[in-house]
Amino acid sequence: MSQSFRHRFNTMYDASAEELINQVATRTTSAILHAWRENREAQIVLTGGRTGLAIVKALDVALFRANSEFKFGSSHESKLRVWFSDERFVAHEDVDRSDTSLIAGFERCQSRIYFERLGTPGESTLSESAQEYSRALDERIGIARFDAVILSMGEDGHIASLFPGHKEQLNSTLSAIAVDNSPKPPALRVSIGVARLAKASAIYIFAVGESKREALESLLGQTKDDDTIGSEQSPISLLRECSPAAQIYLATDLKI
Repeated sequence: MSQSFRHRFNTMYDASAEELINQVATRTTSAILHAWRENREAQIVLTGGRTGLAIVKALDVALFRANSEFKFGSSHESKLRVWFSDERFVAHEDVDRSDTSLIAGFERCQSRIYFERLGTPGESTLSESAQEYSRALDERIGIARFDAVILSMGEDGHIASLFPGHKEQLNSTLSAIAVDNSPKPPALRVSIGVARLAKASAIYIFAVGESKREALESLLGQTKDDDTIGSEQSPISLLRECSPAAQIYLATDLKI
């Protein structure tokens, strides 16, 4: 009998979404401090939206408190580089832009963090921006792992700007890919690829709110031989396949 995917994920459950966010922020801060103690730059990936902004604010407080032990910017071990899981290909001041609000959310520590931002239409084409982001990932991280990756699952099961059924994009081996057909507007985006996201020590995927129940139940009900949501390839199950050694946590306020 085929075995359910449920056993292949660690589930973080709490009825309070705020408490889940605090737990993930605490774990991510610990991963950053661990990197600093190893005398290296910490590398994390953040998602956008309400969940992403809430995570940023919690991280900002935790990192500010950690400053008593590590002086940001004063030595190699206290550097933090933030990557964005995906971004809409619009101007920085556009309301659809995600990273602008996320960066602003680091009210205490913003000036002490290096943010890797995607280019804008005024600077390059979509393809060129994806290539530049991919190059930056390859040059600045190489084969090393992200210390933490924080994602949020959509109602259709997507993560970052990686959508179910988009096989060419899901199976790309590039570190970052151009997305010109997002089902959610705006259509033009750049996303870190599944294979690159999978190179992480810990991956946290939020599935918060009743609207995520169907996708979460579908994901956890899959068998090890079935990587689809409905009739479409599932980004999260593919992420699991690409990262057999990583700890992947589903953070949810839903009892499944």
